[in-house]
Amino acid sequence: MRELAGDAGVPVAFVDTADLDAQSFGGNHQGVVATIDSTPNPTPRDLLQPQPGRAQPPLILAADQVEDVGNLGSLVRTLEACGGAGVIVPQRRSASLTGGLARASAGASLRSTVVNVTNLARALKTLRSDDVRVIGLDADAETPFDAVPYDAPCCIVVGNEARGMRPSVREACDAIVSVPLRSGIGSLNVAAAGAIVLHHIARHRTG
Repeated sequence: MRELAGDAGVPVAFVDTADLDAQSFGGNHQGVVATIDSTPNPTPRDLLQPQPGRAQPPLILAADQVEDVGNLGSLVRTLEACGGAGVIVPQRRSASLTGGLARASAGASLRSTVVNVTNLARALKTLRSDDVRVIGLDADAETPFDAVPYDAPCCIVVGNEARGMRPSVREACDAIVSVPLRSGIGSLNVAAAGAIVLHHIARHRTG
């Protein structure tokens, strides 16, 4: 590995385990941690730009204070697999800021566009002004997720694991839908519910 890094012009430093633990946010680093240069933070409107190999209307995910990095990582990986344009997350109480997202998403977050915003509700309203349909996901909503169209550019909004979407974020949505359940289970994990809806959209668009 050291030789490969040298061939690629990547500098290598040897540090103790405590430093590796800190740099990997306590994750299972297996003795190696890589750092990459930061890139300019994109904006929600950047997600609407045409992307190579993606002919379908933009599919965006907004995660309102999803705090578990495993949940957010799973959502980002699913979004990438479904041809999504990127994910929008707030700068407060988001797992994207705690580290480990690349690992939790199995690298998908490094291929996806992650937009950090100070005010998620305002970002959603900006998308709506650009003709993006914003659809919130809530277990208690009466409208099933497959009863609304997804042909136009759309943004799927999921909420916090315990509290769901904040009121301001909910009010910024065009529609609120749910994943109907046919058993005694009250709700699905946010990553599972989001995956069902995202896959439905991708399948519907490609026929």
